[in-house]
Amino acid sequence: MLFLIGTKDSNVKNGFISNEKCPKCKNENTLNFSIFRKYVYVTIVPLFPVGKILNIECTNCRNWFYYEDLSPEAQEKLRNEKLDSSLWMFSGTIILILFAIYSINNYIKNQNESDILIKNPTVGDVYNLKFSNGYYSTFKIDKVSADSIYTTHNDFDAYMPYDVDDLDKTENYSNRKISYSKKELLLLHKNGEIIKIRHKVYPLETQKSEYKIPMTK
Repeated sequence: MLFLIGTKDSNVKNGFISNEKCPKCKNENTLNFSIFRKYVYVTIVPLFPVGKILNIECTNCRNWFYYEDLSPEAQEKLRNEKLDSSLWMFSGTIILILFAIYSINNYIKNQNESDILIKNPTVGDVYNLKFSNGYYSTFKIDKVSADSIYTTHNDFDAYMPYDVDDLDKTENYSNRKISYSKKELLLLHKNGEIIKIRHKVYPLETQKSEYKIPMTK
C-alpha cells in the first residue's frame, strides 16, 4: 500500500479588521483577512495541525500585508479571533491511537489465551509460528499423547504476522509431519516462536469417532 505524506492548508476563518487603516492607501475598514490552518496528512487523512497562515488584503488598493504591518491594536484583534474547531485535523492521530489500543488489548488477550491453551494441547488446534528467518506459518495438531504432540505443518509461509490466519486452509497441509514433546512446545511458546493458538472445538460425535475407548477384558 502506498502512503502519501505531506501538508495542506485549510481556511478556518475570514473577516475584516474594523477601525484599521490600510498601511498603503490609508483607507479605513478595507482590510480583509483569512486565517489558514496548516496540517500534516497521510494520503487523505489529516494527522495534526502544525501552524497557521494569515493573509491580509486591502480591498481598495489590492495590496497584501504581513501581520507585522498592522498597528498593535489590529494585531491584538487578530490574536483574539476565535477560530472554528479543528478537531477533525486530529482524526488520523485519533484513529492511530484507537488502533494502537485495540492492538495492545488484542495482543494481551491472545497471550492470555495462549498461556492457557499451550498447557493443554488439543487435537485440531492451530498454532501460528514465527521462524528465525522472519517468516510466519502454522501447524495443526493431529494427535496428542501423554508427553508429546504430533502435527502437520503448513506448506506455505507468510511475510507478515497478520497474513498467517489466511494460510489456515485444509489444502495447505500435506505430509510435513513433525512431533514435539510437550516440554519443547512450552519452550517454543516461551521463546516467542509460537505467537498465537486457535482452539477449534469439534462436535462430540466427531470426537467419539476419532477416539475410541479401549475395551477391557
